[in-house]
Amino acid sequence: MEELRTVVLYGNSLYVAGLEACLKGKPGLDVVRVDATLPDPGQRLKDLCPDVIILDLAAPDSEFAIPFLRKYPGLSVIDLDIASDTVVVFSTQQYTALSANDLAQVIWTPIRPQN
Repeated sequence: MEELRTVVLYGNSLYVAGLEACLKGKPGLDVVRVDATLPDPGQRLKDLCPDVIILDLAAPDSEFAIPFLRKYPGLSVIDLDIASDTVVVFSTQQYTALSANDLAQVIWTPIRPQN
């Protein structure tokens, strides 16, 4: 059985609408678009329990994204920069660092994308 990943597209732009149309047909993806004009996008996202949120962090209504990452470990946020055709992936990995040696170990731990 194929794993289903919930992907939330956040925003109202034509670009986001086009991306939604392209991703909706991909197997294994449950794609939901969240309207950026909602009064409490954080609550809507919490209710959806997404695996990934795709948005433009430069948009004025996306300031909730980074605190949301911290609150929900395991979530990935993908920032689309349309102007430069780049994608930045933010994901949370938590470590226990009780000493400087622990912190140094975290610094040297390679970060690998999850499949």
